Amino acid sequence: MHANHPTPLADALCALGRRDVASFHALPLSGGRSVHGSALRGRFEELYGAHLAADVSYSAPVLDSLFAPRGPLRAAQRLAAEAFGADATLFVSAGSCVSNAVAVRTLVEPGSRVLADRTCHQSIHFALDAAGATVDYAPVRPCGCGCPAVLADLAALLDMARAEPYPAVVLSAASYDGVLYDLPALLRELAATNPSARVIVDEAWGAINAFHPELAAMTALRGARDHRGLTVAVTHSAHKSMSALRQGSYLHFAAAPETLSRARAELFRLHTTSPSFPILASLDLARAHAQRDGAGLVARSIRLAAAFREAISTDPSLAVYRLPGTGASPAPYARHDPAKVLVDAGMPGEEFRRLLFEEHDVYAARHIGTAVLFSFHIGVDEVMAARLLAALRALALPRPVPEPGSFVIPYPPGIPAVLPGEDLDPAVLAALRTSGCELFVLPGHGRRQPRAPKLIGLAPGLTRGDSHDRA
Repeated sequence: MHANHPTPLADALCALGRRDVASFHALPLSGGRSVHGSALRGRFEELYGAHLAADVSYSAPVLDSLFAPRGPLRAAQRLAAEAFGADATLFVSAGSCVSNAVAVRTLVEPGSRVLADRTCHQSIHFALDAAGATVDYAPVRPCGCGCPAVLADLAALLDMARAEPYPAVVLSAASYDGVLYDLPALLRELAATNPSARVIVDEAWGAINAFHPELAAMTALRGARDHRGLTVAVTHSAHKSMSALRQGSYLHFAAAPETLSRARAELFRLHTTSPSFPILASLDLARAHAQRDGAGLVARSIRLAAAFREAISTDPSLAVYRLPGTGASPAPYARHDPAKVLVDAGMPGEEFRRLLFEEHDVYAARHIGTAVLFSFHIGVDEVMAARLLAALRALALPRPVPEPGSFVIPYPPGIPAVLPGEDLDPAVLAALRTSGCELFVLPGHGRRQPRAPKLIGLAPGLTRGDSHDRA
């Protein structure tokens, strides 16, 4: 425990792990006893650590209860609420899908009218549907970045709220393509139309922003402080931006005590009764880490992202790429996320991200048309940023293109798609490269001396082999 940033739940779990407890309840890994002497123990330890002690099945009063916490979990949740600026914070170990469902069931009366951002996560759409709510979805608008991405049309959403005040409103905090929404400004406008509105904000990707002075000014909980008549619920998918395990989620409320009581009841209805204490403890640690180091790490992310944009814009070796997500504000009540960079690769985004991963061990998940989104999260350091640039330079080099005098052979099945003398349409070549086959080019005898085939494409899921062995 750090004196200035206590971690009560993590400390309690570590203390239990150091004890030699003989548990006659559920396993889970029982300190490794169930796999002691097994040939698979090494694999368990490789994945979960040498002591295998963190995954426990102790309930209150030994450790604490998720649904009625009185000990270290209660203390950890109180510290999280103070850190984020909420009245109360609940820890969830079943993902933000559950947090979103709890928020909807807490703040949306069955059958009531709801105004919602249609770009919100599927879990919110499902929860609203299950609640039988009458939902009016605000329209979307093109992002204006030259790729087929859309943003929430926040100006239209506010116009709808002014025309007919809604008892409940659902907002997203960001697009999936590198745009942040100004949540305090949106809450201010919503409070003007309905001072007692209930607002749910899916801020899945922005938990760490609360700990950086510039980005914190865009967060929902910062806006909720200025409009105490509003009841606000905010969900954070912690692992997306903080040092927490996957499925760890914060569910924050700026609300009256009776709303918090209802939220705890809904959590009991929806959450597994076997919560993961390693995940819950990681939420405790992630909060302390963000308080201690978050501002500096986010500042590094912003600096590295800016340097990356500068390299794309000025380095001649990267001239094949462009930055569609830059320039003026992308939409009203929105700004570009300084830690995310959208890069147009000039080829199908799926193909580009596959080449990055298979040839350079660089992973990016989001692609839109010919663009790929790179998120400079707090785990990206200078070495990783340099590796990304090196990969982009390598992929910018000319790649082999079949000549008319070549065989072009997808394998399997090993039947030539093009014979020497035939022309190959570039669209056909692109289709072959994503067809599920390895793709080889072999010059015909009539044009030059035969040589080993050259691999020019690799389909998703395949491992590159030695092309000489496949001749």
